[in-house]
Amino acid sequence: MSFNNSLITQIYENMNNFIIKTSLIFTLFFPLLVYSQQESRVYEEGSEVYLKVDEKWVKSLEKYDNTTSNETYETLSLDTYKERFRLLDVNTNLNIDYNDVTYSYVKKYLSYRWYHRIIGLSSYYFPLFESALDKYGLPREIKYLAVVESALNPRAGSWAGAKGIWQFMPATGKEFGLYDSKYYSGFYDPVRSSDAAARYLRDLYRKFGDWNLAISAYNCGAGNVNKAIRKAGTKSYWRVRQFLPKETQAYVPSFIAVNYIFNFYRLHNIKPMYFKYTFYDVKMITNNKPTSFKNISGDIAFLRFANPQFISDYIPSNSIIYTK
Repeated sequence: MSFNNSLITQIYENMNNFIIKTSLIFTLFFPLLVYSQQESRVYEEGSEVYLKVDEKWVKSLEKYDNTTSNETYETLSLDTYKERFRLLDVNTNLNIDYNDVTYSYVKKYLSYRWYHRIIGLSSYYFPLFESALDKYGLPREIKYLAVVESALNPRAGSWAGAKGIWQFMPATGKEFGLYDSKYYSGFYDPVRSSDAAARYLRDLYRKFGDWNLAISAYNCGAGNVNKAIRKAGTKSYWRVRQFLPKETQAYVPSFIAVNYIFNFYRLHNIKPMYFKYTFYDVKMITNNKPTSFKNISGDIAFLRFANPQFISDYIPSNSIIYTK
C-alpha cells in the first residue's frame, strides 16, 4: 500500500478499500474507549523504572481476541538481540541503542502476553500517524511513541491531566490548536491530535537536535530536559537520563522496546489480533446543521468508534465526521 504524503485533510479524498483479514468488528469497540489512568504511571523493579499499563484498557480488549495464546522464545542469545538492535539502528535516523537498559525493557515488553492486541489495533491507526509524520518530515518510527503514550486508546487519560492517543497536556494541546467544548474534544480527535503531535515533536527535535532528548521532552517538557542537560554537562542522552524525572527515564527505553516488538514480533511467535480496517478506509464529511450518529447513514457502531472526539451522540454543526 502506498501512502499519500500530502496534507492530512486531503488523504481521505483518495482512499483505497484496503481490508486486513479479521473477524474483529467495530461494533464491540466503542464502549472500550473511556478508560483513564488515575495514578502515577511508573513502578520500580530492580534498578529500573517501568511504565505501568492501563489494565482496564488492556483487559477490555481480551474478550475480542481472535488468536490462540502466544508464546515468546526465551532462549535467544544476546548476540541475536544485539544484531536485531543493529538492524533497527542502521535503518532509521533514530538512535536504537543496545545496552543493559534497553535489553531489560525489550524483555519486559516481551513478557506482556496481551501485546498482540495492540499490534493488531495499530493497523487502523498507523497509516494516519505515518501521514502526519511524513507531512512534517519526521521518521515514521515516531508512530511508536503513541503506543508508549496510550496503548492506542484514543480516549486515554492520565492522573496528570494528559488526554488522548498522544497524551497532550491541556496547555500544550491548546498551543498546538487542540481544544475542548461541551460536545467535542480535539484531544480525542485522532486526526487533529496526530497532526499536533507531529508538529510538537518537530519543534522539540529542532530545539534539541536529538530524538531521544526530543522524546523525553515530549513527556516532561523542554524545561526539564534542559535542566537535566545542565546537570549532566552534556547532551548525550544516556548520561542525561539519570537527571530526568522517573517517568521520563522510562520513555526512551520503552519507545525502543516498542520499536523492537513491532519489527520482530513474528520471530517471537506473537500473533496479532488484526483489526478490520485502516484509517484509509475512512472519509471525511461535514454537516451544516447539528445532527447525531443515528441520523448519519451507515454503521452507528463504526461511526462511534471512528469519532471518539464527540463526547456524546450529539454532533454540532460544521463538524468534521469520519465515516466509511
